[in-house]
Amino acid sequence: MLLLMTCVRMTAAIDGDRVFRPIKVSDGLADNSAQAIKCTYSGRMTIATIGNISFYDGGNFMSISNDSESKYKLEDYRGHYHLYYDNNHHLWLKNKREVSCVNLNTERFHTNIDSIFATYGVTKRIDDMFVDADGELWLCIDKMLSCNKYDYKIALHKTLNLQDMEVYDKKLLMLFYEDGSMTAYDAKNGKQLYQNRLYPQEDIERFGSSGVLLMHENGLFVIRNGHKDGILLHYDIGKREWSEVMRSERHMNSMVVHDGKLYVATECGYFTYHLSTHEVVYYQTLTMQDGSQQDTDINTIEFDRQGGMWLGTERRGVLYGPPLHAPFQILSWENPQALKYIEMMADLNGIYEFKGKRANVMLVDSRHWTWVGTKNGIYLYMTPQSEPIVYTRRNGLLNAVIHAVIEDDMGNIWLSTSYGITCMYIVDNKVKQVFSFSDYDNVPNETFIDAKALKLADGSIVMQALDHVVKFNPKNFLSLFNQETYIMYPKLTRLMINGINVSAGSEFDGDVILERAVSRTRELNLNYNLNSVSMTFSALNFARPLQTYYRVRVREISKEWTEHSYFSGTGMVDRKGLLHLPMLALKPGTYHIEVQSSVVPGKYVGEPMEWTININEPWWRASIVIVIFSLILLTMAVLNFIVYNRNTRKRIRRNNEEGDVIRRIMAFVERCNGYSSEPLMPSQEEIYGNDMELQVELSNECIDVLLKVITFVSERKGRPFSMHALSTACDMDLNSLYELLSQNMHKSPRALIRSVRLDQVAELLRTTDLTIEQVAIKAGFVSPNYMIAKFYHKFRMTPSEYREELAQ
Repeated sequence: MLLLMTCVRMTAAIDGDRVFRPIKVSDGLADNSAQAIKCTYSGRMTIATIGNISFYDGGNFMSISNDSESKYKLEDYRGHYHLYYDNNHHLWLKNKREVSCVNLNTERFHTNIDSIFATYGVTKRIDDMFVDADGELWLCIDKMLSCNKYDYKIALHKTLNLQDMEVYDKKLLMLFYEDGSMTAYDAKNGKQLYQNRLYPQEDIERFGSSGVLLMHENGLFVIRNGHKDGILLHYDIGKREWSEVMRSERHMNSMVVHDGKLYVATECGYFTYHLSTHEVVYYQTLTMQDGSQQDTDINTIEFDRQGGMWLGTERRGVLYGPPLHAPFQILSWENPQALKYIEMMADLNGIYEFKGKRANVMLVDSRHWTWVGTKNGIYLYMTPQSEPIVYTRRNGLLNAVIHAVIEDDMGNIWLSTSYGITCMYIVDNKVKQVFSFSDYDNVPNETFIDAKALKLADGSIVMQALDHVVKFNPKNFLSLFNQETYIMYPKLTRLMINGINVSAGSEFDGDVILERAVSRTRELNLNYNLNSVSMTFSALNFARPLQTYYRVRVREISKEWTEHSYFSGTGMVDRKGLLHLPMLALKPGTYHIEVQSSVVPGKYVGEPMEWTININEPWWRASIVIVIFSLILLTMAVLNFIVYNRNTRKRIRRNNEEGDVIRRIMAFVERCNGYSSEPLMPSQEEIYGNDMELQVELSNECIDVLLKVITFVSERKGRPFSMHALSTACDMDLNSLYELLSQNMHKSPRALIRSVRLDQVAELLRTTDLTIEQVAIKAGFVSPNYMIAKFYHKFRMTPSEYREELAQ
């Protein structure tokens, strides 16, 4: 029997290819009891917990709760959690005599499931329901099974419980009963074709408590459980033959096919069944990210589009095993091998400076390139006379403090830092890509030691960290370095309008902004006063979120693409791989936002995803209103010409000029006050490479005068004033003040705010020991990278270099 053959191959083993990390309530999951997991077509993960559905985009969870009013009683369903997607944008969740339904357009539970069934012409109570492989809904009513797609009904067995059903290739309808029997019908006309039994007569009572189906190619797999044990069978539809794959002493809960194997979740660990060789392997113990071994129940198994493995457990949340595990071996001090490596590196020492710069370590590689590790990045000198190429957090490093540098057998350069390990992947004498590895990749979250890196005889590399030794073989990373990108579907996961989070049904001034869920929204129609939009996108890169790259363009603003990543320095991609795209003060019109994502910089596959934002014109800018208003102005102008004499017109013109200047001053002050309380972030023009503000430089005299103007106007609190009073407050004669304001009032207040804050940065660098990140926060910049870029533009040096120059 096949049972005996497979049992011989079944051995308890640790799955060395997978290292799992937990995803729990502390990470945003609704509950630690994960009952079912499904990967959507776009790649987002749907996780069913007790009473909740959680949608996971790799950075955040969006969870919805299911109360008693959202459930429908199913008297005939006796199984456990089962997720279905139907063709009408519904997600059905069955569990022990009840079902609930999620409207995927709004991502909310239906509170009246009777109304959904009513759309199928149903008025009676439903005893059970199923969704077949084609997404069609089947309903059981009074022992009759029907589907709106077909004009027949199937009479069900009067005494046996129908546990499951499936339709194969739109031709064969199969019904599975609790006694292990299967009845097949012609799916086109409902005519019964044949009956057979899954297992022998003596197993009827043993395996009748629950069943699970999985369609695969020209057959299907079936799990049948008993009181304690379970059986896995395969049905060849063409031959009409059942074969037993294996029996288990534990319940088998769910199954999925991936990469030529059938994965079966059990009460403790999981099985794999190789579809070609028929080999069965049992993995009882899982290896966790911290190196511990764990035995756990598994309710469900699913694979994402990257090949990552998701295990839903009863109490431990979700366990995620990435598809490409960076093979770092962590050795603690208790390990004798670690002590041996430490002794081998005892004579390795760092340096203190190089060409006048503070440095920690230096390496001359096989190409005669010189690599110098500093506290501000890695400096690459291709020749002794050449200017260095500097790599920092802006272009790939997780951390800019370099402790050790070493070359592997393939010519790549490996760096240890104060947080993580980085590889400079070199092809054709160029750094093709920078790969950084963190605790996501099993690198200890601790600083490394200066110069402590050693290449062993077999090509492996060891690096000494504060509390561990890290060992790895660079050859094991080739699959990661040479990975090809694939079509990714960036998902809109969050939407903010005028600084307020928006979801389906959200209202502004009585108008509903979104009828559909944010993730399913592709077009926005907004009034002119709702013109500051912030969009958050996820590339659904669960495996290595830091290695997520986006390219973006708004066609109406720039035809050029801009690429963003966590390392690009724009601050638009966070550590979770989420892209935050601000679009501020949009003028009325239509904007088309195009976004693509990839795991390889500069290489994008497929067509970009597109979103449209329509900003409506205000009513007073409508054509008919403009015509009427123009006629009124023309009439007033004619009357004014007739009534007033030339001297009166001159006096009015002079007064109007001063009033216009004062209004412009007040508007300028109001805009400055609006900017002063907000973090300074990149403007749209900066993001898309068309920033005229970069050309604006304000003199110290101009800044002093403008600050006096702002103080004077703000203290008036809206009370009128004259230009003469303003000139007195500024200690300037009237003509000079007019000239200075006329030259600068047209400029963006951002230039003033930015210049003032950069002066504040310089002051903090001179007078405090705050870190660069703390200085950025205190000075009101949205990110350290943005502050550094603007500081360099004004002072022609980085904040670190500025502070070092002061120290000399």
